[in-house]
Amino acid sequence: MNERLIVVFLLIGAALATLGAGAYLWRRFYRDDPANPARRIFKNSAVTFGLRLFVRGLDTIILFLLVGALDPAALGAYNTAALLVAQYLATFTEFGLGILLTREVARHPDAARRLFGVTLALRLLLIIGAAAPVAWLVIAGYNVIGAFGLSEPLTADGQLAIWILLLTLVPSAYSGAVTALYNAAERMEVPAAIEVLTALLSFLARIAVLALGWGVIGLAWAAVLVSSITALIFFALQVRTFFAPTLSFDATAIRALVPQALPLMLNNLLSVIFFRFDLFIVRAFGGSNADLLAQQYVLPYQLLNIALVLPPAITFAVFPLLARRAGGARSDLANAQRRTLRLLLLIAFPLAMSMTLLADDLVWIFARRRFTEYLPSVTVLAVLAWFLPLSFVNGLLQYVLIAIERQTAITRAFVIGAIFNLTANLIAIPLAIRLGRPEDALLAAAIITILSEVVLYAVFRPVLHQEGLPPAILGLMWQPAFASLAMAAAMLPAILWLPGWIGSLCAILIGPPVYGAVLWLSGAIGAEEVALARRIMGRAS
Repeated sequence: MNERLIVVFLLIGAALATLGAGAYLWRRFYRDDPANPARRIFKNSAVTFGLRLFVRGLDTIILFLLVGALDPAALGAYNTAALLVAQYLATFTEFGLGILLTREVARHPDAARRLFGVTLALRLLLIIGAAAPVAWLVIAGYNVIGAFGLSEPLTADGQLAIWILLLTLVPSAYSGAVTALYNAAERMEVPAAIEVLTALLSFLARIAVLALGWGVIGLAWAAVLVSSITALIFFALQVRTFFAPTLSFDATAIRALVPQALPLMLNNLLSVIFFRFDLFIVRAFGGSNADLLAQQYVLPYQLLNIALVLPPAITFAVFPLLARRAGGARSDLANAQRRTLRLLLLIAFPLAMSMTLLADDLVWIFARRRFTEYLPSVTVLAVLAWFLPLSFVNGLLQYVLIAIERQTAITRAFVIGAIFNLTANLIAIPLAIRLGRPEDALLAAAIITILSEVVLYAVFRPVLHQEGLPPAILGLMWQPAFASLAMAAAMLPAILWLPGWIGSLCAILIGPPVYGAVLWLSGAIGAEEVALARRIMGRAS
């Protein structure tokens, strides 16, 4: 462990030096142009993506250490607790207020102070009145399931981790509210930079927990400490940049916010249910190996999170522009939608193909001596990677619908998708486990996740057609799909014929140039893309 830590800290030092050099060059040479929206969007997405990629890199290093050092069952129990609090309860208590605050402040900057105070008050009320009771119900529910012999109750450490992680919701609520102010001002690079600092603090705290042997409970307390420090940093920034924090428990104003934010919260919550509730079903029917199965299913998602850093960086950067264009001609909004979808698909297809071809290597890198315990994760990752293209698409289409104030359409789509997802998983997962094939249960859950994205797009599509915003993704995806197949054909010989890591490394080096060349030859990179690049560089109007 000590040798690994030395290597890790050397990598972090090199990464920080690179980050510092990049920040210096950016401040030295980048000049904003208010009349150039292409450059502004590029700035917001590129800076946010670069910083969040760095953050994801830190998380990946921690994942590397955790998977190799901790028992898979213990890690599975902690990840179940983290999923419950950090996604389900955090999503509910956030209540869609972040995107609502961003949208309204982008349109009405003078209302920022009032809206900030009211939205923050509503978040705190939801944390106090809903999060703790729901956590208790979940723990009690698993105890009931355990009493019937379908699974095991949550371990003592798993239960304690839930209660500790609940403490992170308060500082995170405040940080999220200030982040919304920066997003509305189209200064996404500021919260992204704070995210980097937070990730560094979290990295150091979790490294200390591992070194001291404090296990999953130490990880939970580390999360509380880091979220509190982050909130203090946002407090200092808010006072300096915007205004002193306000907190308004105005009952009338809160009641007026609820119907506006409720569809957004439901959309976000249903989105979480949409592709992660399967973990709770696996945990509920997993028998004596419930926590191990949960971790075998969690690991592929954690690896895919590396790729999922990109869509939010792009959609958040484009959203203020979409919100402004929503009030004008549909052709302008449709053009912005088409260009962004094209970019997302150009990135999603090679990512999915690469993760499929290299799934075995990716799982081995993280599991190492525990690789045999994680063998089911290889197949799950290879299949689950193909939810990326439609996930990228659906992520953007949600924000388009929010921009044109069709939140209820998103809610309807997610209700349909969530019903499909839950029903299919409740049939497939218990059946596979009852037949003594738990690995097939994980594979079925991965396939259902992909089909759920198809269902979601199928519901979005007619709504967007009615609004004059047809996605037309078949026309946008054929070129990246074809180029990805060509890339796979070039990578496979190296993987199959060359030994071990040499073949994988050669495949990684061969794949991107082949993909880029096929895109160029097929016309996916043409005059329009060149013209956009020139506008970003300021060489054309």
